[in-house]
Amino acid sequence: MTRAEAEAECRRLTAESPDRETHRWVTREAEGGEWSVVRIALPPTAEPESTKTRADERPPTPADPRPDVPPWVGPV
Repeated sequence: MTRAEAEAECRRLTAESPDRETHRWVTREAEGGEWSVVRIALPPTAEPESTKTRADERPPTPADPRPDVPPWVGPV
């Protein structure tokens, strides 16, 4: 298969294949100069979120209960 034939096959598969939603086709050159079509699986799409969380909807952060000065630091 020539490069032009492989590219034409990629375009055909992209337009007509039942797997076109889950796969892509690209051309690949082999060592002997022959070209082929390679099918690549696409990662699954994430489900849309059912609820949106806004940053300003977080509860307030409580004050830090630790003392300002560690207990091992004392007067000199």
